[in-house]
Amino acid sequence: MSDRQLITGSDAIAELVPASVAYDNHVVPLRILADTLIVASAEPLTTETQQRLHFILNRNVRGVIRSAEWIAIKLHELYDHQPESDDADTGVTWYWPNWYWYDGDQLNVKCSGWEGMSHWTGCHEFPPDHADYDMWRWIVLVPQYHRLVDEKEVPGIRRIWHRYVARCRPTWFCRKGPSGTP
Repeated sequence: MSDRQLITGSDAIAELVPASVAYDNHVVPLRILADTLIVASAEPLTTETQQRLHFILNRNVRGVIRSAEWIAIKLHELYDHQPESDDADTGVTWYWPNWYWYDGDQLNVKCSGWEGMSHWTGCHEFPPDHADYDMWRWIVLVPQYHRLVDEKEVPGIRRIWHRYVARCRPTWFCRKGPSGTP
């Protein structure tokens, strides 16, 4: 199997590594081998980079070497855009979907981030009338999202959620009545 087949044939692998993490660390996710994510980089992964990726992705990471040009092409193919580069420090927010709790009907998801030189931690509240309430109830139950989720990933996850709902909706209607009508 060629490297191209391993990468472009596996959207699930790309979803394990947020675009911002892949671009910031100049790594391309290739495959999962046993419990280890194999990533390509132009230079050997430093211990610091390997530890950072392990922390963010919540899995072991091993690197293989590819050319810088190959990395740039594959990042573009996988994530379909170049990250915006602005000089302003806008900060970053991560959601922790495996750390959640309910307050009555309200879903609370742990989140943390950096703004400037300050780190913060807290939770995002999703009351039942929140537009993303059902989506986040799904996210906290899906094992592939039991890792840090960069806020920049949420629009892509929302698209996946909408496809999932569209695919499952007929099943929901069929369960309501014998003739398939609600």
